[in-house]
Amino acid sequence: MMLDAHDWSMTTEQILSSCGDSRHTVGPDGTNRYGNRYAPEPGLLSFGSCTSSTISDVAFEAADRLHGWVRALDPEAVEQSVDDLYERVRTELVANIAMTSASALDVVVCPSGTDAELVPLLVALAEGRRVTTVLVGASEAGSGTAHAARGHHFDAVTPSGRGVEPGTPVDGDVADRVGLERVTIRDGAGVPREEKEIDDEVRAIVGAAAARGEHVLLHIIAHSKTGVHAPSLELVDALVHAHPGQVDVVIDAAQGRFSRQGLLRSLQRGYMVMVTGSKFFGGPPFAGAVLVPHERAGGRAVPAEVPEPFGDYLVRAMLPRTWTGARASVAPGLALGVLMRWWAALAEIRDYYSVPATLRLEVLRTFQSVVPEIVAGTRHLDLSTVPPPNRCRDATRLLESNTTVFPFTCRTDDGHLLGMEPLRALARAVRYGSVDDERLRPDLAALRCELGQPVELAGGGESFAVLRVALGGRDIIRACVTPSLGSTFAERREHLARDVALTLEKVDALVALAHTDALEGAR
Repeated sequence: MMLDAHDWSMTTEQILSSCGDSRHTVGPDGTNRYGNRYAPEPGLLSFGSCTSSTISDVAFEAADRLHGWVRALDPEAVEQSVDDLYERVRTELVANIAMTSASALDVVVCPSGTDAELVPLLVALAEGRRVTTVLVGASEAGSGTAHAARGHHFDAVTPSGRGVEPGTPVDGDVADRVGLERVTIRDGAGVPREEKEIDDEVRAIVGAAAARGEHVLLHIIAHSKTGVHAPSLELVDALVHAHPGQVDVVIDAAQGRFSRQGLLRSLQRGYMVMVTGSKFFGGPPFAGAVLVPHERAGGRAVPAEVPEPFGDYLVRAMLPRTWTGARASVAPGLALGVLMRWWAALAEIRDYYSVPATLRLEVLRTFQSVVPEIVAGTRHLDLSTVPPPNRCRDATRLLESNTTVFPFTCRTDDGHLLGMEPLRALARAVRYGSVDDERLRPDLAALRCELGQPVELAGGGESFAVLRVALGGRDIIRACVTPSLGSTFAERREHLARDVALTLEKVDALVALAHTDALEGAR
């Protein structure tokens, strides 16, 4: 993490992939494990924003400019200047996504959305009691979420570069003060559970922890990997009022699929919010942040210090300047990879919100309407259950008004559902193209597109795997403002629909060839 600013042999692309866990490891082909590049790739479609995306031209140019600025600094000025740049990230992020002043919040910048889970835990522990973390829908939040939410390592490599054992405590003393309760969001058939059923389970867990005198850290998942939201904000508000000063709330909005009004209302309620710049907004993988209101639902304390082992995940510049004690306890460091990824993401965020809201909404509704129609016309794909859009201004969930992530199963001609590994192979085949496969139409063979990585939906003793097609902010920007996609807004939306159709048609065709090398023995 302590990247030497004077190692000028590192390229912008290399710095972008630094200061993170093993998900950033770049292979010989120049991509990470999800097929993302840290340099633009012309001609690549991206419907995988629910996982991560290859960096765009706009974002890369922003990162490259930042790299040039830092290289031009006097060596004595680098540390302070980088700290100032982190402060600019905090200010711009809050202004763009929360439409409020950064002075009303503390913002902690993190290497990824998973690392961000450590921050609400440290905040809750600052209240001085044992903490029970109530984690809703962990299996659809991220593979390392359950580990990080209880203060454990979630990957074999930390952002500092140190090797660790996943699932072991970051700090033993912290781990001894934390308990974890999980709440599933799907039933035994993989169907989303009823909101009331989830709410009742959460209410019982929180009530029991509060009765023991513990501090509760309640997670709301504002958009899971497959679009589920839980528990209801109505319940959360009731629990906060029923147990004053004992319930801290953190909203996992890492997917970035939220309304700004809903986000602002949640912050005003005193709820912490975790966000990323690398999913819906389309910044480079990965970049996280935690928005911490000064007046939280669970109290006002902030960490007086950060235990030394957490220095594998945080450097001083990532912490807000108001956290003087915590900053003093953490080692200085540049963490340029984290700063650069957020700088690039902010370029995408500014572009997204510069497009009139009415145009953005039209593109969102286009995607929402065409995907079910396209999937219905395939032989081997079936949509998984997703919650219906919620257009109520007083909704009890923090969510978007349109569905932008569609999970789907893939079934071969003999009725066999493809599992996780075959779906990963399928996603790779779609990502890298199949130009040598003469059994595919030339346009399908040439198509390259990022999809959302497979997710296993489990409940009871049953489980099945889904791929995901997702609309991201960058797709919306392209449909609104890119002349090469059409001379009118309607033509550009039609172009988007054709891209989605071609992508899903290729997936369907590859499933039909599941016994071939395209899926490397999927069956």
